[in-house]
Amino acid sequence: MRRGHYLVISLLLVASAVYTVGCSIGRDQEIEIGREASQQVEKQYPVNKDPQLNELVNDIGQNLVKYTTRQGIDYTFKILDVKEVNAFSLPGGWIYINKGLIDATRNSRDQLAGVIAHEIAHVDARHHAEQIEDQMRVNILIATLTKGDVQTIAGVLADLRSLRWSRKQEYEADRLGIKYMFQSGAYDPQGLINFFNTLLQMEGRQPSEFEQIFRTHPVTSERIVRGQQYLDDLKAGRADP
Repeated sequence: MRRGHYLVISLLLVASAVYTVGCSIGRDQEIEIGREASQQVEKQYPVNKDPQLNELVNDIGQNLVKYTTRQGIDYTFKILDVKEVNAFSLPGGWIYINKGLIDATRNSRDQLAGVIAHEIAHVDARHHAEQIEDQMRVNILIATLTKGDVQTIAGVLADLRSLRWSRKQEYEADRLGIKYMFQSGAYDPQGLINFFNTLLQMEGRQPSEFEQIFRTHPVTSERIVRGQQYLDDLKAGRADP
């Protein structure tokens, strides 16, 4: 996720901090935070209107969400006209795929499905809500939210890079994404692992400047190993689907 995306989520996390430290974020609160964040994202970045591409992404996404476990989440899938190979999710079910990522996976529908499945998994596993709750517990973000509008912004993180998924959350999203694909039967779950291999090659060519989807994530080579082991276990019946 690029720096601008961190800023959007930072501001919305600030706005959400009307809840006292230690309280949990409910589903409705999570959805409202995501709705506001999506509005900010779409003010900052152009949304792709290509009907065929949007149909492709939405069809993949809506098929995969059938295998999630959380109830009451309506997922929305959109494409941003941004050339970086990137994708991200927002609280409550908003999933954004950059055009650059679609171009990078154009020859593999399964790789694109793997990325979409991974982002769905972050929502399904409440990773956004967990992150908000963690920020609240340490009292990093303080502000007031009235009728959905940010009234004050105080204590915005000086280092926005700290808003990252933990390795535990990333590995969980990888496993869940592979599981959704496996259960669907419509996509080869090897696609996500193949995308990691593609990503590894990209990182090797441009290790310092390349803005890739998992820039802030665990080491790609380790994700390949773990993802492949989990998929092998699924196929062999050693892991619960």
